[in-house]
Amino acid sequence: MSQKPLTISTPQGFSELGQKPNQEDALYPALGHATSTTHVFVVCDGMGGHAHGEVASSCVAQAIGQHTTLPEPCSTQQMEQHFNEGLAEAYRQLDTLDKQFDDSSGGKATMGTTLTFLAICTDGILLAHIGDSRIYQFRQGKGVVYQTRDHSLVNDLIAAGELTEAEARTCPQRNVITRAVQPHQPTMSKATFKVIPYCNVAPGDVFMLCCDGIVEQLDNNDLQQIMLANQPLGQRIDALKQTCRTRGTRDNHSCWAFEVEKVEHTKLQPAHQPETDEERFTPNAQPAKQPSAPTKHTWPLVAILVCIILLCFGAGYMLWHKPQQTTDAPAATMPQKVEQKVEQTTEPTDSNDSDATQGTITRHHK
Repeated sequence: MSQKPLTISTPQGFSELGQKPNQEDALYPALGHATSTTHVFVVCDGMGGHAHGEVASSCVAQAIGQHTTLPEPCSTQQMEQHFNEGLAEAYRQLDTLDKQFDDSSGGKATMGTTLTFLAICTDGILLAHIGDSRIYQFRQGKGVVYQTRDHSLVNDLIAAGELTEAEARTCPQRNVITRAVQPHQPTMSKATFKVIPYCNVAPGDVFMLCCDGIVEQLDNNDLQQIMLANQPLGQRIDALKQTCRTRGTRDNHSCWAFEVEKVEHTKLQPAHQPETDEERFTPNAQPAKQPSAPTKHTWPLVAILVCIILLCFGAGYMLWHKPQQTTDAPAATMPQKVEQKVEQTTEPTDSNDSDATQGTITRHHK
């Protein structure tokens, strides 16, 4: 497929300081460089403050963006491979940068960043995230139809039943995340992936990538009222920026957003789903019931059966015309042979029932 089956509006975004002294968020592409043909978006939220969080976010956004911006659209599975290559390169660069800052500052640097990623592919939209930056899908009449799940302590506590959604909003540890892209990690944090097939995308849907500063003072109801307003997307993004400012958002807050204008609902198989035997074979098929001419393999069987029948008639004739003692043995044994022959010719020759289904491949994430 040479063309991507999705047409989008010109993407809109912003990157605001809030009440912070420096900007630690990073966007790819850079503001002002995205067009309706852009197919890769990255938002990173640097952390560490004095320990160069802005360096980490910029490094990761550029490494991921450069490895996934391709001349031609590709499948979600191929894009996932490009993403992982970019993430591995980002970790290598962070290790080098961290060593440089460590040597110059005389102490161990602790820079790191969160990451959100969206790619428009040939068979669906690939999402990936690490940390608490988010991706939303909004739809008219339904509000938020999808959002990523933060890698955070409060989400783990909610999943364990130790905390309610309401309690999480005011929990002192609500900003503690459980995954981030950081240098020198014994086990590198991996991304959580999600594929949204085009059958789950509709014209008018709005996709937004944002850092946690956007939701510092806004909840999902606020977001959907702004992002689904009856206005051009640029005006909605301006309204979002103004609302964050009015409500006194303290953290840096940045986002990329686009609106779906047209989508082709392709009949491609869902991404990462293997072909199954059910799609190759017809279950419970009964070919023996279909009328067909005898083949060269069936003629010998027919001839044998005819001979057996003639022998039976001959045996019956002999029993009728000869003394009883001369016919006892043939009369007793011949029907047994006929029964065995009939059983052998009617036995099924093959069976695929045990191979009718195969297990699906399940992708596991840490």
